[in-house]
Amino acid sequence: MNIKLLSLASVSTLIASQAMAHPGDHSTGGVMAAIWHQLTEPDHLLFAGLMAAAVIVGVKVYQKKKA
Repeated sequence: MNIKLLSLASVSTLIASQAMAHPGDHSTGGVMAAIWHQLTEPDHLLFAGLMAAAVIVGVKVYQKKKA
């Protein structure tokens, strides 16, 4: 495995674990409540959009390097 990719994945994991969650108890409600929470909170939607954009850009850069 490429050492740069492994390093990036490790740093990304460490940064993500330091994120501060918004207030509130999220331990009740079950699976559907958790899914609904992810789909309706603006901060979760923003992060999901940013991650989707990063994946799309990453795939395009990877394909361009392979060509």
